[in-house]
Amino acid sequence: MLAKAERRTLAAAAVALAAVFLLLRFCEGRTEAESPAPVSEEEWQALADFEDELRRDSAEWAAKHQYEKYGYSTGRRTPESFPFDPNTADSATLVRLGLHPWQAANAMKYRKRGGRWRSPEDFRRLYGLSEADYSRLRPYIRIAPSAEEIERERRQERHDSLRATWPKKYAEGTVLDLNEADTTALKGIPGIGTWRAQAITRYRERLGGFISTDQLKEIDDLPEGIERWFTVSSDARPRRMNVNKATFKQLVRHPYLNYEQVKEVANFIRLQGPLRSWEDLRLSPHFTERDFERLRPYFDF
Repeated sequence: MLAKAERRTLAAAAVALAAVFLLLRFCEGRTEAESPAPVSEEEWQALADFEDELRRDSAEWAAKHQYEKYGYSTGRRTPESFPFDPNTADSATLVRLGLHPWQAANAMKYRKRGGRWRSPEDFRRLYGLSEADYSRLRPYIRIAPSAEEIERERRQERHDSLRATWPKKYAEGTVLDLNEADTTALKGIPGIGTWRAQAITRYRERLGGFISTDQLKEIDDLPEGIERWFTVSSDARPRRMNVNKATFKQLVRHPYLNYEQVKEVANFIRLQGPLRSWEDLRLSPHFTERDFERLRPYFDF
């Protein structure tokens, strides 16, 4: 909005210009006898200069007020120096720091689009910022962490806290029941972390339980000699599955049956009826005696 003084000045100029034109039109309408002396070249030039002055004033006013929506004028002030965060500072603050209004406007647009300066060095890339201005502002840039960064730091703190409470490693000679140990107990064994402990418990669940510590060798990426930390009770009873009643998905999930073997089982049951024992599949090219030995503790018919 124009100030009252500016509005009065422009209004007076407009009135004066209108008066001059009316006077000229009036003079043209008079008879030749009544006409005053013709307007001199100097007077025409003065009128043109006056019109140019009005145009310049209008242009200066437009340049002055085009950034009013950002809360500052185009006049450059002596740059101030104080700490600021470019991710939160408003446009007026950036102008106080010595940025041009159009640079401040660019910064606002960048942030509005979701942009963020993650370090003082990032601010160097602000469009139009000279190296001299960046060097002057660099000591005062303070980048506060974003909400995402704060949450990530909190998660890391929780992770570190959990690490501090992890069980201490067992002394050599400690032995655990392989079918009873949970992941926390398993992580007490040297060389066993979260991933390996979960691999052991997942395999145990898929099997239905261990019947021998040698079965640990069937799990990838376990340390050499890990079996010495475990024992399996002599009365261990693994979970058993009925071959004829189990679904295709249940059968193929068992570690000791592959896809082709399960297809063979399904085709036999479909064509010849329920299996009575693994001996029914002895002629199948997909099974070996070793397969039957491993399967017997885990399946019924």
